[in-house]
Amino acid sequence: MGEKQKFPAADALAIVRELLPFVHLHCQRLVIAGSLRRRRPQVGDIEILYIPKIGKAPDPGDLFGKLVEVSETDRAIERLIANRILVKRQKINGSETWGAQNKLAVHQASGIPVDLFATTEEFWFNYLVCRTGGAINNTNIAASAKAHGWQWNPYGPGFSRPSGLGREIHKIASEREVFEFVRMPYLEPWERP
Repeated sequence: MGEKQKFPAADALAIVRELLPFVHLHCQRLVIAGSLRRRRPQVGDIEILYIPKIGKAPDPGDLFGKLVEVSETDRAIERLIANRILVKRQKINGSETWGAQNKLAVHQASGIPVDLFATTEEFWFNYLVCRTGGAINNTNIAASAKAHGWQWNPYGPGFSRPSGLGREIHKIASEREVFEFVRMPYLEPWERP
């Protein structure tokens, strides 16, 4: 497998500035994660982590105008697709990753991948550490958790371990707590390997 193509961080940041007016007002919370957040000079993609804003819209299948909950964020992202600013990224087999939580796209004009990840307030900090990375940092957190009898659930509320007939859950309330819970020193995003 070949090396992943890299792009100058300055080019990726210009795309972020282009996309944010379309998306940020339609999110409860949004952050640029990944290697941009780690301040790398070259990036393989743009990672956007967000908590969607939920609104109401008429149910298209209801003749009486019943309102249903819709993700305002998804609607904003779909406008980016409709305007060909973003296109859905195809895997080698022709399929796409385009669901409620993960949307993998490409910025049409530049060819830079744009990964959009939805989460919840409860999972925010845990997910933020994971999506910021890097891979070595995430591996170290998972290994340290395991060494202390826990499993890191990077897309969930925190850490878990068997307890009686169920599972004990330790919920995470800050980025710093992810590191402290597994007895690792806290690293600022740009310090993470």
